[in-house]
Amino acid sequence: MPNQISNISPKILIITLISIGFNNYFLPTDAEETGKALIESTCKKTQYPEECISALESDPGSFTANLTGLTRIAVEKSATKLVETLHIVETLVLNATDYLTWGFLVNCRDTYNISVPQIQRGLQAFDRLKFDKSYESVEAVNNAVIGCDRQGWTLPILTQVNRALFRLTKDTMMILHLLF
Repeated sequence: MPNQISNISPKILIITLISIGFNNYFLPTDAEETGKALIESTCKKTQYPEECISALESDPGSFTANLTGLTRIAVEKSATKLVETLHIVETLVLNATDYLTWGFLVNCRDTYNISVPQIQRGLQAFDRLKFDKSYESVEAVNNAVIGCDRQGWTLPILTQVNRALFRLTKDTMMILHLLF
């Protein structure tokens, strides 16, 4: 049997090799990863990787999700953390002992209240594969935290929950950005 390699056109061989090289170079490695490896490689691209890993690993669905599914979980986690933060702020409003603190907390509460439907619309946008719109909704929550913090009041519990919400939304924005 004659050598079959000599029967292959050099042009076809070169084009095939170039195609394989381009595909291997441009295909994202995350597309093939799932589970803990995907969580870790994705979270390494965020500002707060340890907190990102902890948040995503707390959802069992993260271990079987692809990058898109993992990102959806991150947006859901942000929405949940927003609602939790809102409940804490509401409790602080109800227990405020002076008018200035009460006013500050009401402002934060109202800002977070506005953010809830925004992030819900962001989840709907995500499901329609409008990742940029989902990003904007998470960014709005992140900006709400910044706005609340900029008022200058330092209540330890509020500082703690705001920091957690800020970091989660910041990481979620970075993960969302991987999709577009």
